[in-house]
Amino acid sequence: MNDILINKYITSKRFAIYDTLELYDSNLKKAKQSYIPLSVLEVSLRNSINSLFERFYGAGWIVNEAQFLKHKEIEKIESAKDKIRKNREEITQDKLISELSFGFWTALFQSAYNDKMRTAYLKQIFPNLPPKNRELIDRKKISAKLNNIRKFRNRVFHHENIIKDEFVNIESEIYEILSYFDDEVCAFAKRVNNE
Repeated sequence: MNDILINKYITSKRFAIYDTLELYDSNLKKAKQSYIPLSVLEVSLRNSINSLFERFYGAGWIVNEAQFLKHKEIEKIESAKDKIRKNREEITQDKLISELSFGFWTALFQSAYNDKMRTAYLKQIFPNLPPKNRELIDRKKISAKLNNIRKFRNRVFHHENIIKDEFVNIESEIYEILSYFDDEVCAFAKRVNNE
């Protein structure tokens, strides 16, 4: 691609962070390679959390804005409801689950939700966590991993530079979290991603 096309369609400011067309190309390929596992992780996470919370708080825990939710998460639910209303759709639990951002779901692992994300509950969200005697995975570790994945995911989905040192091992982190759900879910994401 020549400089005129780069400046016209990519913009020189955005392109400047890549130095070369090869780095830009590598960034696009890494984003493409990450899309499927990120999608599988996001859908798996929200559905697994929802299954657990439905057992504890009832089928309408999101629609009814369960009492345990903090102000920021309630705001995100209200924003999702507004978007659904603007689209003239019915506000349902399923619609809200899919409308809420990855940030909403990962926020549920922050320290403010420590009592909701005890190890016993984590094991229900992630049934394939390694045994404690092999590796202790607690809310804090899950939160750190998901937060890093969330940052990466946002960069991928907003077409930003993802070839950075902070994301060197991101693929293994994504697949690690997927394996916490089930080895078969992880294998599925890898297989589909490589087809």
